[in-house]
Amino acid sequence: MEAYRIATLIIIAASLLTAVLVYPAAPEQIPTHWNLGGEPDAWSDTAYGLAIIPAILIVTALIFGAMLKYIGSGDTKTRRATGWFIVMVLALLFGIQIFESLTVLGYPVDPALFFPILFALFYLGLSILLPRIMKRNKMMGIRTPWTMRSEEVWVRTHQRSANVLRIAAGLTLFGVFYPNHIFLFIIIPAILALIWLVIISYLEYKNLREMP
Repeated sequence: MEAYRIATLIIIAASLLTAVLVYPAAPEQIPTHWNLGGEPDAWSDTAYGLAIIPAILIVTALIFGAMLKYIGSGDTKTRRATGWFIVMVLALLFGIQIFESLTVLGYPVDPALFFPILFALFYLGLSILLPRIMKRNKMMGIRTPWTMRSEEVWVRTHQRSANVLRIAAGLTLFGVFYPNHIFLFIIIPAILALIWLVIISYLEYKNLREMP
């Protein structure tokens, strides 16, 4: 079995075990959503609140797993990178569950510290995975009109994505110093990185066409 599949199963098992262990000590109402300042603004009953993230995690794993099987690239390196992307998404969800669980148990973690670090690590992970996606596919990658027209533009754009995503991770960490706007520091760097990668793909395509 591929290592990323084993990692997927471990994260799912850890998520379910966490919910089971937290349930006996949880209060009747627990937070299930946080505002832009990292403060809880939605609550639910314990069973639903503890089950929702493991349920989302399992459904996400099943959907991505099916997509990888039926529409993913046949290239081994690309398929493995996509598999590890699934693991990263599940780990991100599990990280949010850990934050929720600690809050429920009365050991709250500062959201201004937790979430910027969590998402910065996610963006760093993407900076490692995207350059490994060397073949165009229907599931994962920087899919623009220009990368989909040229294999060379696809490769060049993905190679340049590493530095862009590292910068996005660094910008995300600045959310630590602005606790009332931490989620803006998570969302805006990702949007800016996406826009810049679209521009890069266009410029690479234009340069390639102008070459003799």
